Amino acid sequence: MSNEQSVQLEPGRVARAFLEAVFARDYETACAYSSPDLLLRIEGQDLIEGHEGLLEIMQLTAEVCTDCEMQIHHVLGAGETAAINRTTHVTINGTRLTVEVGAFFTVWDGLVHEWTDYQDAQAVLRAFGH
Repeated sequence: MSNEQSVQLEPGRVARAFLEAVFARDYETACAYSSPDLLLRIEGQDLIEGHEGLLEIMQLTAEVCTDCEMQIHHVLGAGETAAINRTTHVTINGTRLTVEVGAFFTVWDGLVHEWTDYQDAQAVLRAFGH
């Protein structure tokens, strides 16, 4: 394996590229960095499965969220695990939110297989009126 290939398979870089594609609403690139059997867990919400589920959550986010920005603060990768600390700024129903998020990713063979987000889901649900 060349140095370029080994860098591309490093879990932190794969997870970051995947997350950046999701936030850019670039479904094709997000799929290129993730397994077709992707599992997405967002604390306090349902389990989302596969590329179809990823598309649904990306479409829902595009419909209800405006001015969505993400800042990545830390990316750590070891073995098959990556951890990313980020801040997401988003407007939902006219309410501007700043959400601190810790995310963990399982990466095998250069693809994200699992993505788990830990965030203050209550703040997001309040912005939705729940």
